[in-house]
Amino acid sequence: MGRDPRILNASLAALVFVCMSGSVALASVRPVSARPIAQLIADQARSDEQVKYTVEERLRTDGRIDWEMLDVEVQQGFVTLYGEVLTEDQRGLASLIVSTVPGVRELANRIIVDRALSGDYRLRKAVWSALRDVDALREQTQTLRVLVENAVVMLAGSVEQPLQKEAAGKAAQSVQGVQKVVNAITVQSRPLQTERETLRKQGVELMP
Repeated sequence: MGRDPRILNASLAALVFVCMSGSVALASVRPVSARPIAQLIADQARSDEQVKYTVEERLRTDGRIDWEMLDVEVQQGFVTLYGEVLTEDQRGLASLIVSTVPGVRELANRIIVDRALSGDYRLRKAVWSALRDVDALREQTQTLRVLVENAVVMLAGSVEQPLQKEAAGKAAQSVQGVQKVVNAITVQSRPLQTERETLRKQGVELMP
């Protein structure tokens, strides 16, 4: 017994409608642009840099911990602390300070408590002391970083003049026990806008 032609026609019409609807839906789907993803990555990098700066600033200004012996790494809001301290209390204090910084999602405290202190620790401390003794660097120590491994010193960060970079390298090399100095400091002149903002903060009226 054959099927009713009206039923077949209705079924075909429904099938055509579904296929056409699917085509329209597929046609309306556009490839996702890579630009928003790149923008998200750039925004995250800036956010991580801001978190790192704030963490280092808090450690530096707290006054209860030897911030120069610590290193900070930030990835997607995840903060990792490295370095050496003298006591367990100082290690805990570092965690407490970092936990107050906005933007910190998680914290890994890998600071080592070493009452005897390693040779690299003592060299790093001595290099920082030598840098602070250089008149041309007294206003730049907050932008510098010192790493020491097996008596090899790496200087990083930024200064405003080539002579300051050279002075930092000489100061580090003068420390007894330093085998080699890798001077990776970059020279970055202070932007004019920063100077204008500084003057405004001091109450100096400037022309537009």
